[in-house]
Amino acid sequence: MTAPSRTTRSPRGSLIVLAVLAILWLGWLAWFLSAPDRNPGGQCAGLGFGCTPTPRDVASFVGVIGLAPLSVLVLVVTLVVRLVRTRSGSRRTAWDVVVGALLVAAGALWLVGTVAGAF
Repeated sequence: MTAPSRTTRSPRGSLIVLAVLAILWLGWLAWFLSAPDRNPGGQCAGLGFGCTPTPRDVASFVGVIGLAPLSVLVLVVTLVVRLVRTRSGSRRTAWDVVVGALLVAAGALWLVGTVAGAF
């Protein structure tokens, strides 16, 4: 009887998910930067009393309420998957280093954004 061969699997799933998340952020950034900061026709801007938010405010709300929590969820799940994979006996590969670097970079960007937003 032959021993089962150990294959090294690359974390393509994690990289695909992180790439899709990066594309979502780039799409949101393009939307935010291209959205006008005034309502058409001189309509009042804001919430309530018959006013509507500007397109840029809507983009901000979508980023804060939708995309930011989704990003945190994706990064936490990806980190847990990476930790389980490396601790289950499989060898560390260059892919683990790449995914780990992406997770650290995302965490650093979040921290910089949080600290910068406090001032």
